[in-house]
Amino acid sequence: MCGRYANFLTEQDLIDAFEVAVMSDDARLLPPSWNIAPTQKVPIVVPAREPAPVGERHVEVARWGLVPSWAKDPSVGSRMFNARSETMAEKPSFRAAFSKRRCLVPASGYYEWKTGPDGKTPYFIHPAGDAPLAFAGLYEFWRDKAEGDDAPWMASCSIVTVASRDEMQEIHDRQPAMLTSESAATWLAKDAEASDLHDAVAAPAPELAWHTVGKAVGNVRNNDADLIAPVT
Repeated sequence: MCGRYANFLTEQDLIDAFEVAVMSDDARLLPPSWNIAPTQKVPIVVPAREPAPVGERHVEVARWGLVPSWAKDPSVGSRMFNARSETMAEKPSFRAAFSKRRCLVPASGYYEWKTGPDGKTPYFIHPAGDAPLAFAGLYEFWRDKAEGDDAPWMASCSIVTVASRDEMQEIHDRQPAMLTSESAATWLAKDAEASDLHDAVAAPAPELAWHTVGKAVGNVRNNDADLIAPVT
C-alpha cells in the first residue's frame, strides 16, 4: 500500500517534469509537504479538457482518497486512497475512473513501514536520480446531491498500487505504480485500451533508492524536511 508520501516539488519542477501547460490557482497555493496523508489535498496531473489541445496537461487539486460519484458522503474516501491494479477495472468504486479519469500523482518519494522483530521501521523511498516520481492515479468528482444542482463538485483521487518488485519485496508486499515518461503518456491517453493501461502500470518502475527514517513520520502533525533524513 501507499499511505504516506512526500511532495516538495516546486511549480517549475512540475512544469518541467510533467510537461504541464497550465497550473490551477489552487495548485499554486498548495504548500510543500513531507508527510501527506489520506484526506489531504494534493496536486494531480490530468489531461486537459476540451477545447484545450489534445495532449495538453494541467495540474489540478484533489483530495487524496477517491469518493465515487454515487457515494452518499465523502467519508468513504478515507478508505479508498489506494486502488489495486489487479481489480481497478472491475471494482465498482474505481472502474468508472479507470475507464475515463486517469491522472498522475507527482511525488518526491513515499514512506513504507517494514515489520521486523523490533516492530515497524519506516523507510523513505525516492528516485535514485533527479526526476520526481509519477504515481499512476485515478480521480473522480462528487457532490452532495442533498444540496441540489448548485452543490460544489469535489475532486478526489486514489494511487494505484502493484505487487512489490525485486528488493522492494523485502520492505512491503505492495508499492505504488510508478510510471516512466512513456508509460505515463499511455496512462493519460484518452483512447488507450485497457490492456495497454495494465501494461503501463506493470512496466518497470524508475530506479529507486531508500533509507530508514525516524518514527516521527508516523504522526501526521509532523511535517518538515527532517522526516526524510536518514537514521541509523
